[in-house]
Amino acid sequence: MAKKKEISIIERRLQSGSIFGTSSKPIPLKEPKAWTLRIVNSDVNNQHLYDMMAEKGWVYATVDDLAVKPDEVGFRELDGRIVRGTKGSEVLMKMPAADYKAVAKEKDRVNRAQTLGKRATRNTILNAMHAAGDDAGGSFMEKALNSAQIEDSVERVPLGGD
Repeated sequence: MAKKKEISIIERRLQSGSIFGTSSKPIPLKEPKAWTLRIVNSDVNNQHLYDMMAEKGWVYATVDDLAVKPDEVGFRELDGRIVRGTKGSEVLMKMPAADYKAVAKEKDRVNRAQTLGKRATRNTILNAMHAAGDDAGGSFMEKALNSAQIEDSVERVPLGGD
């Protein structure tokens, strides 16, 4: 494998095309393809961290997961967790990348069915017409939609470039 050419920070800024801003960088992991990371704000509600673990399958990332020291990426270790913020309310959590992709794929499927499915689209149109007080138009559309083809023709690329 060819080694990447090392460039200075200044060279990278000059080549970036945006001299004033910098983009956020991924948190370096020892096994970057194994995990998906998420920063969870525990201030959202009292049981947000519990829900993330018990209901959604996230676990706390550990210092051993990182390829750098936590302070190099703006975090610190507190009670065995990697946190940031003055109170440590932002917690770094992880999920196996394969599990994350499977969940994201299923969420996409359900969202499409609920928002782009034939029944959902038909009901949205009819409800809008009836809500506007156009019962005659609603009846006409209901008959017309019985024979209409409603399709999702947008090609989507999954997140993460895969």
